[in-house]
Amino acid sequence: MFEKFKYINTVNSLAGGDITKWDLIMSMPYERLLTKLLLNKTEAEYQKRYSELSQTTT
Repeated sequence: MFEKFKYINTVNSLAGGDITKWDLIMSMPYERLLTKLLLNKTEAEYQKRYSELSQTTT
């Protein structure tokens, strides 16, 4: 459903949903954005695993 927005999904996510920050995100170096996306992914995977472990121990 969101694929029609292409890269704007990522820009919007990095901007925290704030359209006034889109230009700032677009002007940042690619490596910085990629690092942030990787950090977000790693944090989400950690939280998911932590949640799964917490549920199995209770």
